[in-house]
Amino acid sequence: MINDITGLTSSQTAGTRARTGENDAAKSGSATPTQSPSSKGDTVKLSGAAQALQNVEKQLANTPDVDSDRVEQLKRDIESGNYQINAERVAEKMLNFDSLL
Repeated sequence: MINDITGLTSSQTAGTRARTGENDAAKSGSATPTQSPSSKGDTVKLSGAAQALQNVEKQLANTPDVDSDRVEQLKRDIESGNYQINAERVAEKMLNFDSLL
């Protein structure tokens, strides 16, 4: 059996599995314990979006929070007086950010 769990939380899928097991027992007229998922051979198929999200999460986990080389370069530029501020670019970025809110 393949379950496509796209968009479902773990509690939703667990509840569905529990209800399915109860319905099967009720239909057969016996209250035998249900088999564990591994003995049934159940599988889970992740959607392409879920797989892409997992890949992004892995990449982010391996990416440092701060680009130390860039920070050092900016420090050097500021200290030497070579750092130039483009006021138009700053204003444009601020307006773009404001439109997202």
